[in-house]
Amino acid sequence: MLDSSKPKPIGIIGGGPAGSIAALCLRKLNRDAEVFEKSKFPRYRIGESLLPGTLSILSRLGLADQLETVGFSKKRAATFIWGPNHEPWTFSFATPKTRSWTYDHAYQVERAEFDQLLLNAARERGATIHEDCEVTHVSTDNGKGGGRISWRKGTEVGTTDAPWIIDGSGRRGLIATSTGSRQFDPYFKNMAIWSYFKGGKRYSGNLKGNIFSVATNYGWIWIIPLRNDTYSVGVVTDESVNERIRETDLVTVFEEMLTTCDFTRDLLKNAERCDKIRATRDWAYEASVYATEKAFLCGDAACFIDPLFSQGVHLAAFSAVLASACIDHLIDNPEASSKVQQWYDQSYREAYNGYHEFLTAFYACNSGRPSNFWKRRAIFDEKDSRFEDKAWFASSKSLDAADTAAEIARRGMALGELWRHASGQLSDDFDEMELSLRRLRWAGDRMKQFQQMKSVRWTSPHVRLASTFKVDPLSFKLEETACLEDGAGRCFRNFPANENHRQLFESSRSQRFSFRELSRELRKAGADGLPTQITGELLEQGFLTGYDSNDQPISVENPLRFRGVGATDPLA
Repeated sequence: MLDSSKPKPIGIIGGGPAGSIAALCLRKLNRDAEVFEKSKFPRYRIGESLLPGTLSILSRLGLADQLETVGFSKKRAATFIWGPNHEPWTFSFATPKTRSWTYDHAYQVERAEFDQLLLNAARERGATIHEDCEVTHVSTDNGKGGGRISWRKGTEVGTTDAPWIIDGSGRRGLIATSTGSRQFDPYFKNMAIWSYFKGGKRYSGNLKGNIFSVATNYGWIWIIPLRNDTYSVGVVTDESVNERIRETDLVTVFEEMLTTCDFTRDLLKNAERCDKIRATRDWAYEASVYATEKAFLCGDAACFIDPLFSQGVHLAAFSAVLASACIDHLIDNPEASSKVQQWYDQSYREAYNGYHEFLTAFYACNSGRPSNFWKRRAIFDEKDSRFEDKAWFASSKSLDAADTAAEIARRGMALGELWRHASGQLSDDFDEMELSLRRLRWAGDRMKQFQQMKSVRWTSPHVRLASTFKVDPLSFKLEETACLEDGAGRCFRNFPANENHRQLFESSRSQRFSFRELSRELRKAGADGLPTQITGELLEQGFLTGYDSNDQPISVENPLRFRGVGATDPLA
């Protein structure tokens, strides 16, 4: 006999990484999940390059051994041929293993196999999976305190009620598009053309397995080394190339773009294309609301941005964990709905906007190239309307308006200098140790700057504790906590704070603490994290101000930070 008292499963739209990881998280949290997937797996998807942070999440979901067994190509870094001098830069994932789930590598995956692995794991853990089942409509209010999913499977149609819904429907974005809340980004208005090649040159040593991203006059090219001597190769270019495609054809345009690039011409000299050429609009967008009534939007259903740094699957995994933790909490604490959904929206949007800032700065590094693509990606001035809703852009504005664009490009170039190959050339002799030593010197110089501060004070007149949440990194349970707030609505959510921390920073406004002394007091107050790192980030973000022996403020640069690598992610 059917147990009508048993809670209905959480409804999940889409069986891709966002939907499958959400189902896995909900099962870990002992909640039932029901997935509605339009396709029959395995099915093709682009987006083969992952980040270490995604492996970190999957490891804690018990999938590390399965991923290792498959034998996907290991990715230890991303290499760029970039910047005004077109030099090689390598962004290494090397990092201290501070926790068992901290990874110094990722994988280059075939998405059909990777996505099937995730969906099968969700099924094995007890989630109900419906494949070949298209969701035709979503209601976030079924009149019974939940949502309703309308679906079609072959000739059969039906509806399923769910207490909560996770929209992981990818770029289709069922909820965002049906409610008109999707907003396209006017800066990242690109298109992508890609295919696959067998054979070709392979790099060895510290470049083995790296994704390559190469700037060209018409945009940039990705080259991803997959298993079985296969490369995924694609071009990100301007939408205006459609006119050229209409004049000739897609094959001609794609081949022209590859052969006019010295790097790809050399790499693919002995390779043969082994698949058809595909194209899509690669436009960035985000929903105006990431959580609404009884639904959470995850992965591409909520937002999408240019794939230069391979962050798409990580955003899907990150948001899936957050949404699952929120729903688990709200089942037991329904009165907290507004507060929890607001936290989810802020947390996911903050992650998206962090990538937006990072990618814009890297695009700006090439804004001097004489082509329409890069001219359109130049930042005009401090009033550039394409960034009017971006808080990071407002904080980048210089007192001298003419320097705003240059400052954003300079921040990208500063990271490029840390990653630049000493020889200025790309070869198998490259040793990533040179990057590690350069980063150590940079960190040492920065610490010297901090230690020169004779006093460090809280910047604003107010130091408050604001209620917030965090996800426990092992249980994935949502927990109530607090963070520091400056009285003007700015919160520092990078580490949980308590009344001892608040009183310490309040006293810094009148009591003289050096950087070292403040960090030491923070340790005594029981900081959850490395005190010097916390103090440093508060300085970088302007919550604290350091002063020299003449009581003059010391300017501290806020460097670009990239989520999904090392132990800096909120879920690390």
